[in-house]
Amino acid sequence: MFRITNTSDGKSLGMTEAPTYIKQAENGCYILCPEPEASGIVISGIPYRLLGREAPEGMGDLDTVMLEETDAGPMVAAAHELSSDIDGLTVDHEYRLSLLELGLAGASETV
Repeated sequence: MFRITNTSDGKSLGMTEAPTYIKQAENGCYILCPEPEASGIVISGIPYRLLGREAPEGMGDLDTVMLEETDAGPMVAAAHELSSDIDGLTVDHEYRLSLLELGLAGASETV
């Protein structure tokens, strides 16, 4: 997993399993290429220049980003735990609403 960070402000632009590498063609268009040939990447259709890579003159105006390889395991585990907590709260909420709709619980009991 790669974390993509904008070097100008340090903000994370996202994460990806497989960056979309680009280089500038002779006609000025950005084209896909293998990682060793890349001078940039594309994120959500927006081209960025890669930090530490030689870039053609036309790519100098692009924001620069860096790719940081990171372990996504702890983030996935945290997201799963948070999802479990939300599921539990949702079930409890639905249960309390059902009791109210059936008239089996007063409003003061559901607080």
